[in-house]
Amino acid sequence: MACILLPMTVHAHAQEFMMQGWKWNYLQFLEGGGYLEYLENHAEELAEAGFTYLWLPPLAEGSSGVASMGYDVKDYYNLGEYTSCRWGTRDELDALIATLNSHDIKAVADMVYNHRDGGSWEDNPSVEGWIENMNATKIAAGDQPFPSDRYRCYLPLGGASGNGAGTYYFKIHSASGSGGFVGKPYTVMMWTNTVDANYGLAATAESEPNGGADCGEANDVITLGKRFDAAVDGGCGTDELALTLEASDFNADGDTLWIRMYNTGSGGLGDMTDHFIYGLWSGAAAEDIQDEIGYQTATNYGNVQSGQGYMDHTNFKPNGAPTQLAGDLDGMFFFYDVDQNVASSRDVLFDNTVWNWNEVGIRGFRVDAVKHFPADFMGDLLDHLHDNGIDPGMVVGEAYDFSAGYLNGWLNDVESYMDDDTKSAISVRVFDFALRNALEQASDAFGYDVRNVFNSGIVDGAGGSGFHTVTFVNNHDFRDPGQPVDNDPMLGYAYILTNNKLGIPCVYHPDYYEPLNLRYQINGLMEAHQRYIYGATQTDYLNRFSTPYASNYISGFPNTTLLYQLSYAESGREVIVVIN
Repeated sequence: MACILLPMTVHAHAQEFMMQGWKWNYLQFLEGGGYLEYLENHAEELAEAGFTYLWLPPLAEGSSGVASMGYDVKDYYNLGEYTSCRWGTRDELDALIATLNSHDIKAVADMVYNHRDGGSWEDNPSVEGWIENMNATKIAAGDQPFPSDRYRCYLPLGGASGNGAGTYYFKIHSASGSGGFVGKPYTVMMWTNTVDANYGLAATAESEPNGGADCGEANDVITLGKRFDAAVDGGCGTDELALTLEASDFNADGDTLWIRMYNTGSGGLGDMTDHFIYGLWSGAAAEDIQDEIGYQTATNYGNVQSGQGYMDHTNFKPNGAPTQLAGDLDGMFFFYDVDQNVASSRDVLFDNTVWNWNEVGIRGFRVDAVKHFPADFMGDLLDHLHDNGIDPGMVVGEAYDFSAGYLNGWLNDVESYMDDDTKSAISVRVFDFALRNALEQASDAFGYDVRNVFNSGIVDGAGGSGFHTVTFVNNHDFRDPGQPVDNDPMLGYAYILTNNKLGIPCVYHPDYYEPLNLRYQINGLMEAHQRYIYGATQTDYLNRFSTPYASNYISGFPNTTLLYQLSYAESGREVIVVIN
């Protein structure tokens, strides 16, 4: 239950509110039209409710097409102009933004600066060097393997290569010999331009011992176009796979043997290993030809449909610059990791942000995964925007971290790289995951003392400013069972929509509309905020721990109640809020 005690004098103001206008796996079509058409049809009622920002799904073309949520960004400049995106076409986007503008709602783009996906395959000598030069000393120092699902190897066949029909013996092991990699599963697939990979066929399983000639053991036979399942460094530490190529398996005038060796464990990066082909014996040539193996990554963006936003492997880690591919900043958590310290990377990302403002009409930016790229990039980007006459009212970073100190520290770091005139014009914000965590526990954790909320979040938990925060209860990051606020999320909304010192509140579309349909309750709190709370400069948590005030609970208890008073609002009235 949420109760607000206040006078009935009407006093309208312009507090800002944002809606996240989509959920994970949002429908491509809704209410008889495309998704952006659906949002456009609801723009007027959102404006009447008081929303001033609408956070849109990532707009740039994703590598998985209409199935994409947009975070696998491929073509920064394809916003439905060349192929339809999940949310619709560029014409529908333009119509939505025009309608939002007519209702004084600003469109917020979801910007992905951290990573990129879906490029064309290209040779990558830096990745080759990273993989083949890995060793135990590097692993002990914290270096991590390059993810095996993001590269492929190849061997030239036919033509002038000297490689033709015969049997090839592939010797695979861990480059470092680290015990942490032993036994982890991986799958090998080999195919040519003549014989395709057939992932529908049942895989062949390895049979240990299979170390081959280096171990005085038998080897395993791998079939062209068929998966082979193995585990790292079993037996003598080597898996030897014998592939026999017939003349009909490749084009004698020139062909390629393609090789994938990807880990199949369920632990994500934790199950990536440093296995590689350390030896390749050609039976026909009677010599080792391992040095003929090349490495490729899908990191060339010279063929995207827009023809803009070019990057290649030098824009991604590793590229010769110091890195361990580890930690929040350098870990390969998502797709190919953009190196924001490369000048051409910055140019592409800066230019695209300006283009979104000038050519698309975006008026705010939600920035994805800010934990994973340097704060100086963010500060320099905002300087670049300001120097080009662009001062968005909403720039908010997503740092998925429950530590209020970390979140406030990120804000301070970004501001330390911003020029003084930029800081005067743009207030960089961050989503308050720490406060959201406290609100979730207050709703869902049995026995939790809800008064902990008063000491939580960026403002009350880390001494930050509400002018640099965005509060929320649910969003698309919390989509798995047990992650959303399940037990009456309205209690959390009551807190963030009435406590004005905490930051700009963000309402989640599925909470406002279906399935929870809380919009009328949320609208009521937003209206109360606009009329009575806007501009309040003092918040007194009346039933906080060690409160000096005497309390008498007719029903309920101190540990299940939030009771606070807001003072010196522009309405001139005192407001007492009770959430129980």
